[in-house]
Amino acid sequence: MEIETKYALRLFFPSPTFVQIYFEAIANAIDAGATDVHITIKSDGKIHNPNILEITIQDNGLGFSDEGYERFKRVQEPQDSIHKGLGRIVFLQYFARVDVSSIYSGSKRNFSFVHNFNGDSEVVQANPSDQAGTKLTFKEFSNSRLKSYDDIRPSAIKRELLEQFLPALHERRIAEKPLRIKISLNTDESNPQKNFYSDTLLLSPDDLPELKISVISEPTLHFFSKIEVFSAVLTGQEYPLVLTAVNIDGRSIPIKILAPLNIPAGTSAIFLFKSDLFGKSDLARQKLILPEGVRENDLFRYLKLEVGRILGEELPEIRTRNAEVKTSFEEDFPHLIGLFDETTVGLIARDEVLETAQRKFFQQQKEIIDSDPTDDDAFQKSLEMSARSLTEYILYRDWVIKRLKSTTPEDIEATLHNLIVPRYKTFDQESLVQDIYRNNAWILDDKFMTFRTILSEASMKAVIAAITLEDESVEDEGRPDISMIFSADPDKAECVDVVVVELKRKKKDDKESTYAGVQLVKRARLLVDHCPNIQRVWYYGIIDIDDDLSQLLEDMAWTPLYSKGKVFYQPFTVRRKSDDMPIPAPTFLMSFNSITEDAAARNHAFLELLKSNFRNQEKLSAGMPIVDNPPVAFEKPESPNNTNSGLESSSPCPEERDQLRQ
Repeated sequence: MEIETKYALRLFFPSPTFVQIYFEAIANAIDAGATDVHITIKSDGKIHNPNILEITIQDNGLGFSDEGYERFKRVQEPQDSIHKGLGRIVFLQYFARVDVSSIYSGSKRNFSFVHNFNGDSEVVQANPSDQAGTKLTFKEFSNSRLKSYDDIRPSAIKRELLEQFLPALHERRIAEKPLRIKISLNTDESNPQKNFYSDTLLLSPDDLPELKISVISEPTLHFFSKIEVFSAVLTGQEYPLVLTAVNIDGRSIPIKILAPLNIPAGTSAIFLFKSDLFGKSDLARQKLILPEGVRENDLFRYLKLEVGRILGEELPEIRTRNAEVKTSFEEDFPHLIGLFDETTVGLIARDEVLETAQRKFFQQQKEIIDSDPTDDDAFQKSLEMSARSLTEYILYRDWVIKRLKSTTPEDIEATLHNLIVPRYKTFDQESLVQDIYRNNAWILDDKFMTFRTILSEASMKAVIAAITLEDESVEDEGRPDISMIFSADPDKAECVDVVVVELKRKKKDDKESTYAGVQLVKRARLLVDHCPNIQRVWYYGIIDIDDDLSQLLEDMAWTPLYSKGKVFYQPFTVRRKSDDMPIPAPTFLMSFNSITEDAAARNHAFLELLKSNFRNQEKLSAGMPIVDNPPVAFEKPESPNNTNSGLESSSPCPEERDQLRQ
């Protein structure tokens, strides 16, 4: 016993496809110098439990010499890195027996290849009229079914062979050497619905399109082997072929460079890469194995760039779509503007596009960290990196705003508490960069971005109890919904500012909104008495403001502020009982939609400015002129959920603006 075939199948080919039978037989024929190969398939027309399924593959190669047969009957180390010496084992995955008859050097060798093949063969003298070559007859189909009619349909087999042996066909075409593969099907029963019937087709180098050649030479990849690219882009194809593969010993090893969905309908796109780098594949010839030190991501990036360049030249619609996809990516990920590969952005998967751009971003950050701080170019680059990091933060803010906009009346309280001011969290200076992503008081005003101390649960309960008014209860539903954030730890700092956010939930027949301003001032006075180191209280009451209440607030000398919703301001001052010190308590009454709409408008302006800067940098890098545009007032479109369609409020007068700045 020389080959333990069942064990070898499980080890090397756990799930081979039926078409690999044709691949391996024809590869052996080509290795033997064959110029003609004939595949004959006899079938009863069934793919489930066929009673008749016999395949004959005959070639005019050199035949099984003694040396070749010695290699065939043993599973041993191959004679080179290209030939695996294992392909024949696939035959026994689908057929229990393969009868082999081979003519070579005046001799004829006959044997049957079966499981646990013992290596025996019969050698006799050939007839003088016998032509050199080998005939394989596959018998005793051992599986319960074929995968589909394509396994034995000539048109499907021809297409598979064209893809697999495209390199060999191309080389034969260039050398003007023939290679004809005839595929015949004789079936007892046709299936018109499946386009299955007796048929004969021929595959030859003439079936190949004209392949153009280009060369990739990239020393930064740490290798010096050039890569030849053979390509063809053809439109108006009835049966288009999209193939990206490497050439290993005349056979194609597919690589994932281009998705068929990204190519216009009816277009064939063939890209075959040839290089000394592509000298090996796995044992099943399904996966490329690269030399040590060559990273697949780096290599494939350059292959994709070349594919994108060629497609852009051949198909103008590809350039147009790439530009559109690039624009959409820049809208969604503006911090990566200028880092998307324009030639490939519309041709590869979304996640891969983002990963590549993000990797460039990280690489540039690393270069800045490692650079000389006195280098002017490095300084300019550091400014760009800072802008990109800022843009990431602006995008995070945009997510928070969208989350608030999606809030329903039922979860508004929890959302405001957890998104605007996360409760019971304490921030500190050491973690400011991380904490700035958790403190969202900027929704009220950007000056609160650096406020970073929130009371513990126990402290907050004590404060709520201290500032609850006489007609309220801490325990029942009348308890105020309040969050607050301090500019510093009130237990450690001598003077602190505090932002107080109070949600005034509307109740049926409730007139509390009219009394809201008075409540907030009373509560501010109680708060400064409870926390004597407070130097200023920024009080925000979030309430429903209809037209009647809006008019009433103006009559009560509340100043309407410019807003996409409704915002009113009053510069109150309260006195602390302990020292009769006046404490500023600027108070704001805001409609619910003003919070998100105003924050969205500010955020949108920041984002557009940053994107404009990145696009200008991209133009400069490409040597394109920058056209000065007049200032534009960036304004985010009205949200469909915004019930206030106009800008009802006016801007405060100069004196009021001065008070606000103070």
